[in-house]
Amino acid sequence: MRDKPKKLKQVTDRFSLFNDGRTMDANKRNYVVQSVQKMIASAKTQELLRLGESYGYYGHAPRARANKLDIGETEVIMVKGKPVLVENVPASRTIDIKCTDDGIVEHTQEFLDTVTGKIALSLWESGAGGWSWATSGSDGRDRSFARGYHGMDYVNQPNYISLDHPAMMMESLGNDMLLESLVNNGFEADEAQDIANHVAGGFSVHDAADQEQTIMYLESVNKELTDELEISKRQNVMMLEAIESLPIYMTDAQREALCNLGNEGSKEVVQAMFESINRSQHRTLPCGWESPNAIKNQNQIENGLKDHIINFGQPTRRFS
Repeated sequence: MRDKPKKLKQVTDRFSLFNDGRTMDANKRNYVVQSVQKMIASAKTQELLRLGESYGYYGHAPRARANKLDIGETEVIMVKGKPVLVENVPASRTIDIKCTDDGIVEHTQEFLDTVTGKIALSLWESGAGGWSWATSGSDGRDRSFARGYHGMDYVNQPNYISLDHPAMMMESLGNDMLLESLVNNGFEADEAQDIANHVAGGFSVHDAADQEQTIMYLESVNKELTDELEISKRQNVMMLEAIESLPIYMTDAQREALCNLGNEGSKEVVQAMFESINRSQHRTLPCGWESPNAIKNQNQIENGLKDHIINFGQPTRRFS
C-alpha cells in the first residue's frame, strides 16, 4: 500500500466545461453536465476522495506509458519488448470536486511533498501550467459522457483554462518567477534551471513519454549488461581458483587465455598448453593411470629380476 506523503499546500480552482478559453487547439469535448455530476457523486469517486487516494501526477506521462488511467505505486510496462518496473510518484490529490448546473467545475487540490509535487507547486505559484483531469467515458457525435474520475494531473498545457488562476502572459517574467518558486521549494539553482528549461521547451506529453521510455529502456539494458559482467567476473574468479589447485605450472598468459576463451588467440594458447601436457607432463601427474609402454617396461623388469633370484628358504629338488 502506498504511504501517504505529507501535503505542501492546498489550493482551489475552477474551470468551465463550455468555455476552455482557447482560440486555437480548443478542447473538442462537449460534456453533458448531468454525466459529470453523476460521475462526481458516484460511490467510487466519493470513496477515493474520502480515503485521500484520488492522486494526480505531474503531466499525463505516467498514465500514458502505463496505457491506463488508474495506475499503482509501481507498474511493469513493456519498453522495446523488455519488462521494466517504473515508480509512479504522485504530485497531488483531489480533496473535493463538484460541478454546478451551468458547467462550472470547482475542485480543491493538495500538492504533495514529493519531487513532482514540488515541481507542480512551483509551476502553480509562478502562474505556469494548470490542471487537467483524467476521466473515462464515451464520446458521441456532438456530446461526451463522463463515467469515471481518476484524478487531476498538473500539466504545462491544461485542457481547460483556469477561471481563477490565469497563466502568466509575460514569458520572461514567468520564467523568473518559476525559477524563484523552484528554489523556494527546495531545488538547487542548477536543478531549477533544468526544470524551467524543460517547461519553456514546451515538450508535449507524448514526447516526454517517449523520452522517458527510451531512458528506461537504456537503463534496463545497462542493468542487464552490468549483471552479465558481474556473473562473468565471478566465473573468472572460480576458474582461477580451480587453476591454482592444478598440479601443473601455468604461465600468466595461459591463465588469461583459459579464463577468456572467447578472445582472439585464446583457443590456440589453451590448445598448445594441453598438447604440451599430453606429450611430456602426464607421466608426473597422479592420474591413476600409466601408458602401455610404461606397463610393458615394468613387466620386463620384473621378469628379469625373477631369473636371478636365489632362494635359501626352500631346497630345490634336482633329482626325482
